[in-house]
Amino acid sequence: MAGKFSDTEKKYTPEQLIKTPVGQLQVGMFVAELDRPWLETPFLIQGFEIRHPSQIRSLKEHCYHVYVLRPGVVRKDVKPSAPPLTTHAAAPKIRTIGKMLYGGGVNTKIKRGAPKHAPKPVVRNRPAYKNSVSARAEHAYARKTFREARQSLDGLLSAAQMGSMISTESARSTVTSCVSSILRNPDAMMWMTKIKHQNEYTAEHCLNVCILAIAFGRHLNYSETDLESVGLCGLLHDVGKMRVPLEVLDKPGKLTEEEFRAIQRHTIEGRDLLVASSGVDQKAIDAAFNHHERVDGQGYPRGLPAEDIPEFARVIAIVDAYDAMTSNRCYARARSPMEAIKIIFENRGAQFDDELALQFIKAIGPYPPGTIVELRNGMVGIVISAKQKFRHLPTVLVLRDENKQPIAERTLELHLTDTGELGKDNLIKKVLTDGEYDIYLENYEVKSAPGGELLESE
Repeated sequence: MAGKFSDTEKKYTPEQLIKTPVGQLQVGMFVAELDRPWLETPFLIQGFEIRHPSQIRSLKEHCYHVYVLRPGVVRKDVKPSAPPLTTHAAAPKIRTIGKMLYGGGVNTKIKRGAPKHAPKPVVRNRPAYKNSVSARAEHAYARKTFREARQSLDGLLSAAQMGSMISTESARSTVTSCVSSILRNPDAMMWMTKIKHQNEYTAEHCLNVCILAIAFGRHLNYSETDLESVGLCGLLHDVGKMRVPLEVLDKPGKLTEEEFRAIQRHTIEGRDLLVASSGVDQKAIDAAFNHHERVDGQGYPRGLPAEDIPEFARVIAIVDAYDAMTSNRCYARARSPMEAIKIIFENRGAQFDDELALQFIKAIGPYPPGTIVELRNGMVGIVISAKQKFRHLPTVLVLRDENKQPIAERTLELHLTDTGELGKDNLIKKVLTDGEYDIYLENYEVKSAPGGELLESE
């Protein structure tokens, strides 16, 4: 019977589905259900259209057959258009016109047409990076680097708030330290991005976007030079917000049209601050200016067409939205990583670059390091790492027993549930918030293991 293994409420009746061996799948078919639970597979969206042969190859690795939608059946997930993700609650729908935002003295002409240079492949044609240390071994260095980077960033943002030039040397030093850690093993620094304080949102967000952009670039096989460049883009992308009045930036309610325009101006303020600072990478200036442009041409400040949006600005657009959605803000509660990547998936090709969005989802997974989770058996722990092929089955440090009582730390390799070496009662049931069951990421220091430890993400 169709949907025997479904995890969620059925969207389609058995009559609307066709049981199809995975060997007979074709691009264009809509996969509605699998022959096993969705949560035991790496497919993050429960129901998807096959757009590329790689999706068929992945289905072959996990399923014998699937249930596809019959021709003529209306998909229930289809929306008239992909809505924009606003940067503030209930923000008015304003079609930004260059002159409204810029004022005089700025060239607002939009150059449309073919890009000047052929775009580079999203995933670089160069050897993939390999971890040189385990996530455990990298944690102490990553924590130290993160704390020092936060202190450095506070000074940088304070200077921006006063209208002073950005310290290029300080910014580059911060990024270089982050790149060094992420090249050895990205999981430890990604854990640090989960430590958040709502009253320090802007500074933490800039650093988190820097780290996540570098980790994403590593996944895309960027050169070390490009990793430092995209990291700088992330660190400085929101520097213009330091020129937005705090009463507007931290307003929890609905913004007026004037206030929303003030928020939108942060892209211009950021660009101007970086242009006035000597030695800033042009890519960082472009990212600060263009990270709210959309590939459907409906972004701001200039409504650029897709082909005119720089690559690193497209990368930062995705990472910026992801970190914002997974953070507590004055006007919105944090979403889980799974919810955030689902929104990115649904808005690909409209707000976000299609191919980059899919690669980001593959890179980040539903349970990135630092995610606090409850297992089906009731035990609670923190995700420390995940193998590339098993992002949905990470390595978890278990800290609470089934009765939520503290226990001596133990490590569970959830990918072993795929082979039967570990019971499926150890699969993840749900994501918890920081502080639940008295588990605080900021206070928990991962202990180094003896030599010979597995490099988890390989």
